[in-house]
Amino acid sequence: MNLAVTLNGADNVGKSTNAHWLASAMPGATLTGTIDRWDPRWAEVSRDDFSRWWFVDSTTDEHVDLVFRSYVARCQGGGRFALEDRGRPMLVATCAATAAVKDGTPIGEALARVEDRARRYLPVDRQELHILLRHDLDPSVEAQQALARDGAPASDRYAAYQRHLAEAIELQLQRGNYHRVIVRGDRPLLAVQREVREAVAELGAPITLLPPDRVHRLWVLAGMSESGKSTVGELLRTDHAVTRLKIGYLLRLAADRVGVTDPYQAWDELTEAQMLSEEILRFAALNPGSRRISIESAHRFEATRHVRQIWGDRCEIVYLDASPAVRLGRTDESPDSMASRDLTKRSRGAERIATIADTVIDNTGSLLGLKRAVAEMVHRASGDRHPPRRETSVPSALQGFLDAYTAELVDDETALVAVTGSLAYGDWQPGWSDVDVLVVRDTLPVRWLASRSLPRTGPDGAKVALSAFTTDETRTGRLPPRLLYALRQIAHDGRGLLYHRPGLVLHVLDRDADERAARGDLPLVVMTLRRLAARPDADVRALYKHVVLTMKIMLRADGIDLDDSDDVRQVFAGRHPAAHVDLPSVAEASRAGWRSDDELTERIRCAASDLLAYDEALGRATPQTRLWKDDGRQ
Repeated sequence: MNLAVTLNGADNVGKSTNAHWLASAMPGATLTGTIDRWDPRWAEVSRDDFSRWWFVDSTTDEHVDLVFRSYVARCQGGGRFALEDRGRPMLVATCAATAAVKDGTPIGEALARVEDRARRYLPVDRQELHILLRHDLDPSVEAQQALARDGAPASDRYAAYQRHLAEAIELQLQRGNYHRVIVRGDRPLLAVQREVREAVAELGAPITLLPPDRVHRLWVLAGMSESGKSTVGELLRTDHAVTRLKIGYLLRLAADRVGVTDPYQAWDELTEAQMLSEEILRFAALNPGSRRISIESAHRFEATRHVRQIWGDRCEIVYLDASPAVRLGRTDESPDSMASRDLTKRSRGAERIATIADTVIDNTGSLLGLKRAVAEMVHRASGDRHPPRRETSVPSALQGFLDAYTAELVDDETALVAVTGSLAYGDWQPGWSDVDVLVVRDTLPVRWLASRSLPRTGPDGAKVALSAFTTDETRTGRLPPRLLYALRQIAHDGRGLLYHRPGLVLHVLDRDADERAARGDLPLVVMTLRRLAARPDADVRALYKHVVLTMKIMLRADGIDLDDSDDVRQVFAGRHPAAHVDLPSVAEASRAGWRSDDELTERIRCAASDLLAYDEALGRATPQTRLWKDDGRQ
């Protein structure tokens, strides 16, 4: 028994594109293409004004006869396993919509007439599986989308044809003419292709399914020779923990997988993009930590554009722009050699990628400028959020003080004022805890800060600490880890928020990047903790807070986000029992007379010592890089 899988649907719904990709996943299948390949008469009628022949000059019977003679020829030449662009029901719907426009007959009547005429053209004995792709379940929206995605203005006749076609498809659906319906909507090609393959598998046809999709973000780096693609790829890898991959490497893997010697010769650009995407999926599925990926270097225009269509909004095309003089100054290569490489890239459409890029980076400046541009790009992709409106509960003794303090900081340039730490999380202890305030402002001239009437102590002598950052610094993540975490919490639930500018959008790190920043800060925290613990006149409060901070960072590496000191202390004891850290509770540490309590001081010092010893033991358990070479000399 022969088998045919057909992809059907209104115009511009993605039938040909999905069929092209699907063919690579169906071993032994013949991609037969559209019916106009199967009868020489199509070349004749399309020689002059094809639209006029289609809608005016041909009779409905002539039109149906040519369509279905071609259909039978395709059935006979497609082999035992065929993949077809528009199957029999779709061809009937196409002819019926044409007849409705041409003859002015109702679509139901036109459909019946075409079905009757087409019965004389029977295919070879075979099983047919018909998959229908739809723009939308509403026929009127279906027609509108078909026209909108065409790009060019539509004539009244073509618009009427699309309306009748959507109506014909709806009538066929009611009669059960299609085995599976897949709604495209605004989804990227990858999502539609995955569903198409799953539908083919469920209908019993042999198919290779796509690997699971675990990619959160994909950056495609493009540009001319020496424009900075490799530098940006390395910055993404080292500064932002993005997995860096090469397009050539991935295509080589894909080619080896299917036995292709030269992918650039064997595959057109659409196939390159599809095989590249499958290899990215496969890599991410095998490497769970690779959720954010960059690929370089994109030189082919159509392939790059198709990658964007495949992945949708989570794919960002980045074009690195620099003049020939700047690029030449970055290499020892001769001008002729670089010009030759540029010529090859231009022939592939590399320069044109700038016209479809989501981000164009002017890479003619400093490395610091490039780092900031990359950081802004990454943090923008992490998801910007409006801070929720939530009342911050602060102790009544501090309410008036904080209102006045906030008023000193708010003007037209102020974006945000918040309390952080214990005040934000409701475990503030009078006489023990500090008042930590964060302000974010568009600019922060030193004279502006100096001119604010900001007391250094609050009620009952509470120490007040102000952290001030610009909106640009928050957007690019240039904050200490504890404040990166605080901003992420503010974006999540508004915790600690005292003021925010109307319409403010917060640019925040995702949790993984936030945790990496905190882990990178751990050596400095440990160094400070060691210094505090060794002082004969220990600063008990600072020592206690650094013990808690060290435990917080270790817990966040375990995927546990906590801020309340007692929660941190208890959870750490359960997660790391080998540390044997006996840290008193906040209530014990902050009780009256804590400054002169030698027993309490010694207990906190011992907790710090035990935690430092535990951290050292963890370090010894990790393979270390030798700092010097042992050559036998003393």
